[in-house]
Amino acid sequence: MMSSVNVQNSILLVGLTIVASAILYIIRAAKKPFGRQSIPGPHLHFGTRMLMFLQIHFFHTVPEFTKFWCQHYGDIVGVWMNGGYTIVTCDAEFSQKILAGTESKNFIIRMGNNDGLKAIRMYKKGIIWNNDVTKWNLQRHIFQSGLSSDIRRKASIVARDVTRQEIHRIKTSARKDNNVPTVDLLNVLRHITLAVVLDVAFGIKLDRERSEILIDCIVNYFKAWEFFLLKPRFIWPLFPFHVYRHQKAVLKLQEEIRSLALNLNTQASPFLQNLYNNDLTTEEIHQSILEMILAGTDTSSVSLYYTFLLLTENRKIEHQLLDSSNDLFTEAVLREGMRLMPVGPVIIRKALADCEISGIHIKEGTNIVIQLALQNRHPKWFDDPLSFDPQRFERNENLIALSAPMGLGPKSCVGQHFAMVEMKPVISELLAAFKFERINATNSIIDTKTKWDIAQQPLVNEILIALPRKKIVLVGAHSVGKTTLANLIASRMNAVLISETARTVMKKMKLSPELLRKYPQKSLDFQASIIQHQFEKEGQIKHELAILDRCSLDALVYAKTFCEKWEKLLEMPETCQCIEHYKKSDDYIIFLIEPQMTCLKDDGVRMMSKDYDDWKAFSERFKDIMNLYEIKFHVLEELDLNMRFTKVFQTLFDL
Repeated sequence: MMSSVNVQNSILLVGLTIVASAILYIIRAAKKPFGRQSIPGPHLHFGTRMLMFLQIHFFHTVPEFTKFWCQHYGDIVGVWMNGGYTIVTCDAEFSQKILAGTESKNFIIRMGNNDGLKAIRMYKKGIIWNNDVTKWNLQRHIFQSGLSSDIRRKASIVARDVTRQEIHRIKTSARKDNNVPTVDLLNVLRHITLAVVLDVAFGIKLDRERSEILIDCIVNYFKAWEFFLLKPRFIWPLFPFHVYRHQKAVLKLQEEIRSLALNLNTQASPFLQNLYNNDLTTEEIHQSILEMILAGTDTSSVSLYYTFLLLTENRKIEHQLLDSSNDLFTEAVLREGMRLMPVGPVIIRKALADCEISGIHIKEGTNIVIQLALQNRHPKWFDDPLSFDPQRFERNENLIALSAPMGLGPKSCVGQHFAMVEMKPVISELLAAFKFERINATNSIIDTKTKWDIAQQPLVNEILIALPRKKIVLVGAHSVGKTTLANLIASRMNAVLISETARTVMKKMKLSPELLRKYPQKSLDFQASIIQHQFEKEGQIKHELAILDRCSLDALVYAKTFCEKWEKLLEMPETCQCIEHYKKSDDYIIFLIEPQMTCLKDDGVRMMSKDYDDWKAFSERFKDIMNLYEIKFHVLEELDLNMRFTKVFQTLFDL
């Protein structure tokens, strides 16, 4: 065994070696031909470079580092990163010229060290970080031609079907637990996007357990990617546990991809046909499969996740989205989510040759980092930049290019159109099924704590409540326990409660049960006012989970019982619209509560029945009216309150 002195000496030797390597690394970089080139920024002497070296490798991520220097020196700043001169910018016009201007083909490779790329198995392979221009061009062409319009159409259909399966799973879980479902939404979205990519691009389906394993591999691979990509190899020994864990993550994902590839039908999709019918090595094919799964799963799911969270703070826009059949508005909502919370907060490039952009001479090898997160919240480029306003893209289409969530130009995201057609049905189906609510809404979404694992991941996945967008209506004779049950449902399920409408209207009209019995016209006017009030209230809960302890059907039944001219109520437009609403069983779930002898009592407000048979007759009239208008309803015969709740709950989450 080594003595403690030997261990200390070994540690000291390693530390000194790393410090010496860092100093040589910084000094060697100083010999590269860069200057300040009229760009704002600190003088890059040895001390500044050492400060930046420590800052980016020990204290800050790339997004944090670049944001820091932009905030101190302006929209274009010169810094030192990855052993070389780096231009950091949040200037949208300058960014556009880099990405999609006349010199954009000069910026189709990315900054990154070769040791790191080898560690994550991306060195000269695939398209995400392949800095071999010839290979990159070939493999990008293969990728693009494999994502045809037919593939995108299939992606839309599969995304819809897979999302509906996930909704079914959430409902099944709720029925099993007899409780309002709480959802790890990011995990749900990852399962959906992974299933879409696997089905559309590779023609395969995985069970839940295998999908969970693959998702964990993807998440851990991104962490390894961030660690190895920009850290010079000589400082890896400072983080032995991280190196071991990240290397293990890389190998694990590689194993999963090889396992998938072994069972693929190479002609199962146009994407696979393109991969296997071109001159690619087995390693290159596996890397393309890996990158399709990586990019198609995590970036789309995280973008959707942030958009859903933003909609919890912007219910008016959420309601517009639910009411709209305009595909372009759905796209605008997604774009606005990606503008405020870009999954790729920085875009990294490297100059292939000398060029000049906006009067700035950029030398070959200069690193470029576009601080997209800062740029997209900059008041110079976006009015009221911190507000969630999808209509901004309808007012000014040029903002789509300015926000650049998936890049621009020759190096833009090759799957951006695939991602959009995939995301639109996912957000539409999930929003139609559930209203999502945050459990701990103490901070604004735009202030969400995130971590940069290449994709900007949330530091903590928020667990959300998923409330079905249904209206639960309790009807029946007086004194059957409608209000008591409605209050219980509202409290347990966080539902909007619309209750005691008759009492409210009676008080407003200064009426009493005696007056209503004595004067049929007053009774008819009273029921008409109830219908109008009910119609107005129901219009306010169109997109909510709501519980109502009566509806317009109650007014019709009472009017039929006490007023000869009750049919006049059927001529009211509010009555007609309410009846049409109640026919829509996808929106309204109606429960008729049967009378129980032990519940019959006079509270001084209701128009009471003469006896139990008269009371039962009310229930029959409800059935007659609902059958007449073909309104679906469920009967609650249970007296126990909890049993009633359970039946309502199970019906609400009926599969």
